[in-house]
This record gives sequence, structure tokens and C-alpha cells, in this order.
Amino acid sequence: MSWPGSAVPPRAAGGPAPREALRAWLGRFMDYVNAKLGMADALRGVVATGVNPYAQSHEMIQDALSRLMDAAVAAGVIRSDIGAIDMFAALTGIALASGKPEQREQADRLLDLTLDGLSAGSGQ
Repeated sequence: MSWPGSAVPPRAAGGPAPREALRAWLGRFMDYVNAKLGMADALRGVVATGVNPYAQSHEMIQDALSRLMDAAVAAGVIRSDIGAIDMFAALTGIALASGKPEQREQADRLLDLTLDGLSAGSGQ
């Protein structure tokens, strides 16, 4: 399981294209969620209280997601009107709805659906 707080810059040293890098990171994020037993319950608790005891981890994940999304926007493959904060909220929703290991196929479908909705020209 890769820590989702790190991101390989797209096209660096022959790395993947920005959209593929973003999708790979989204999958790693779900792997991370699945590996953390009870993480969906913890996310529910955080959302309910408005307090974030995981601020440092959240910041690192948010930074990685921002960099990947910025690269994909710059490449013209995703919309520019959706920020990392909104995407993280969508990921949290997917984790809450499909964050168990036995729900991984559903989570992958939801990640693909979300990424399709981010595609450039899909809603701007």
C-alpha cells in the first residue's frame, strides 16, 4: 500500500500522463482507506464533529491531490473549475459508501465515474 500523501509528478522521468497519474493516485487512496480498518467510521466521526484530528495527514494528501490535479488541468485533460478540496470531499464520500475491501470494485467504478465527470469539457 502506497502512502497517498506522496505523488509522483506526471511525466517526470517517464512517468504517467497527468490523467493516468491522477487515476492511479485515486486508486492508491482507496487502497489506503481499505487498509485502515474502521477508517470510514473515523471519517464519519470527523465529518460529524467538524474537528479534524488528522490535519497533518489531510494536508499532505490534499497537497498531493492538488499537484496531480494542477498537472492534469495544465495538460487540458480535466476541468479547471473543480479544486482539490471538492475532489477530496468526493473521495471521502466514496470511502464512506464503498470503503470496505469487499467493495473495491464498486469504489473503482465510482472513482472512474468521478474522474469522467472531471474530464475537460464535461461540465464547464
